[in-house]
Amino acid sequence: MMNKEHLLIFFSDFLMARGIERTDEALLNFNFVASGLLDSFEVLSMIMELELISGVKLTPLQLVDEKNATVFGLVSTILESL
Repeated sequence: MMNKEHLLIFFSDFLMARGIERTDEALLNFNFVASGLLDSFEVLSMIMELELISGVKLTPLQLVDEKNATVFGLVSTILESL
């Protein structure tokens, strides 16, 4: 069963693989859209992997919601959708 810890590990690993390291606190607040550190293809890849591992299909409205541009927001949305 997917939980917050699993999702945070996913984000940490995904970002670290791209040379983006964050402390636990900074990870929650990391805005992957505004930072410019991930290009659109990487964001799409991240979303697709998240959907695959969580079993949650994010809606177009969820994808454009500004609160889901942060790790905390997206984790919350996924957990609410389980």
